[in-house]
Amino acid sequence: MSQKNPPISFVDNLTPLQLVSLDACTRCMECLQWCPVLDVTGDESLTTPEKIRIYSDLVRSQHGLRAQLFGRPEVPREVLEKLTQALYTCTTCGRCGEVCPVGINTQRLWPALRAKMVELGLGPIGGQREMPGIVAEKHNPYGRPHSERFAWIPPEVHVAEQAEIGYYCGCSGAYTAQPMVAGALRILQALGIEFTLFDDEWCCGFPLFITGELGLMEEVVRHNVAGLAARGVKHLAVSCPCCMFMLQNHWEYFNGSPLPFDIVHITQIVQPYIEAGKFPLAKELDATITFHDACYLSRGVRITEEPRAVLRQFRGARVVEMEHSQSLSRCCGAGGGIRRAYPELSIEMARNLMREAEAAGADILVIDCPACYERLHLAQQGWESRLEILDLMQIAAGLL
Repeated sequence: MSQKNPPISFVDNLTPLQLVSLDACTRCMECLQWCPVLDVTGDESLTTPEKIRIYSDLVRSQHGLRAQLFGRPEVPREVLEKLTQALYTCTTCGRCGEVCPVGINTQRLWPALRAKMVELGLGPIGGQREMPGIVAEKHNPYGRPHSERFAWIPPEVHVAEQAEIGYYCGCSGAYTAQPMVAGALRILQALGIEFTLFDDEWCCGFPLFITGELGLMEEVVRHNVAGLAARGVKHLAVSCPCCMFMLQNHWEYFNGSPLPFDIVHITQIVQPYIEAGKFPLAKELDATITFHDACYLSRGVRITEEPRAVLRQFRGARVVEMEHSQSLSRCCGAGGGIRRAYPELSIEMARNLMREAEAAGADILVIDCPACYERLHLAQQGWESRLEILDLMQIAAGLL
């Protein structure tokens, strides 16, 4: 089946820089050795150069001089389907863009190309298709009851009705990585920081945005912004890297106006207390630990040092680095919606990360991402590993 002269633009949602990026790829293949999907599948048809080649061919055929003079040629359905498959068999980890000699920012490019596939009725794929309906009904992508979103809050933690510091826990923290967000709140309280929560918090929109489903974005963003502003929030602390990326880079656009608060990562909130020698950890940690830089923390918002400053407060701990860390860290396999569409592929990527942590001699793999927390714990099931998977603030709270 072919689509004749589709009444759709393949360039209207791309920035000028992204348009240039489509022609910038030199097919040097440097990115192939860094792709976590290729590591597992060995399928080069799913890789960055091939995705860019197909899409740039589409742009030229539909918008080039020949198309303007003689009309648009038919777009074979199988080409679009092949491109859709390649775009969604990806964690959007951004590692390929990090090593790209010409600087193509793939972490920003893939969501735009996915949004076009959604517009064409081809994406998303697999279990990803159900997500907009679930988010619309339950306000989270897990389909969990909205009434349970804050059921994990430790009873000893005081949450103010109004405060200049707000905390955004996110869906993964609320439903799949509660020790992470509970640890963050315990640390905030231990530091004497008064904070508030929006008790009707909804999904940040990242799972929708990253799969190209933009229809609900304005509603969820404006709901959250209004609710947080009503509580007097001036500084919004975030633990989840994907939430951090979304809030910092895209909330203002979907809100339609500047945010009434700034966005800070939880480790940036505690950094001044560490520098002042007021980080109150009383216990020691006798273990060899290594830190995993989550994709959207290290490559998405460029935060790598602040988490390590927290690690250095763990008295007695021996800190080692993995072979790949900071901006070149491995992907845990949780991102980009791939765990919904290809769960087995996602699990194998997580195990590759754990193998690297074990090779570094670590007893504890310290993470700072709820998606990593869920995926790595799931990957341990039925697989022999001596690693303990713990969140950064979970450990810190345990050492108070």
